[in-house]
Amino acid sequence: MTAHTPGPWSDPVTGVCPVAETLRLLGGKHGPTLLHCLTGGEMHFLELSRALGGISRKVLTEQLRVFEAEGLISRTPKQDARRRVAYALTPRGQALGAIIVQLYDWSTARV
Repeated sequence: MTAHTPGPWSDPVTGVCPVAETLRLLGGKHGPTLLHCLTGGEMHFLELSRALGGISRKVLTEQLRVFEAEGLISRTPKQDARRRVAYALTPRGQALGAIIVQLYDWSTARV
């Protein structure tokens, strides 16, 4: 087994690259888009599903659970006739969402 040599951005103790961990946290193709949607404010499950067009309920639910467990979003049950649930970015999620918005701006300026 070879010893791990930390890269320039790696934590000197763990050898983990925080950038790589953040990209892993964002997940597959829907993670960044989901966070970008929530930068506009609170959204309900159905609104997110429509905004992400083509995502299955199962995949959306899984991604929301991961983001909630990581402290990026909050889940708030609403006391209305439809018994909806609202999702919003936490302060930690807002910080990451701001970076997602910058990536969006950068990518659209390059096209």
